[in-house]
Amino acid sequence: MNVLFIVLNDLAYLDEILEEFVELKVRGATIMESQGMASAILHSEGLNFLMQGLFKGGTADEQKYSKTIFTVIPDEAQLEKTVKAVQKIVERSKKQTIGFMFTVPVSGIYPLSKVKK
Repeated sequence: MNVLFIVLNDLAYLDEILEEFVELKVRGATIMESQGMASAILHSEGLNFLMQGLFKGGTADEQKYSKTIFTVIPDEAQLEKTVKAVQKIVERSKKQTIGFMFTVPVSGIYPLSKVKK
């Protein structure tokens, strides 16, 4: 069992990725607003003048924010299909930085619920 993380900088593909999740029967995902370190530094009042040379040209305003999607996928075969499907969706992007994916092993899931009396 793994959790698949997708940090998506090119948000034009978000809906298509979620549609593919439904097709592949990926059950549930969480989507968060996120921002990369370079973007945060370049847009910070106090740090931007110190780091501009280091990150110059590294982030455009359109890439200031991203979406981070994560989902637990119990089966290795389904994980492989999902990764390949996402790669196929974003391969036609003309942007240099589309995002990235990574997985982390999950040893257990513990649902949280109200205690029943």
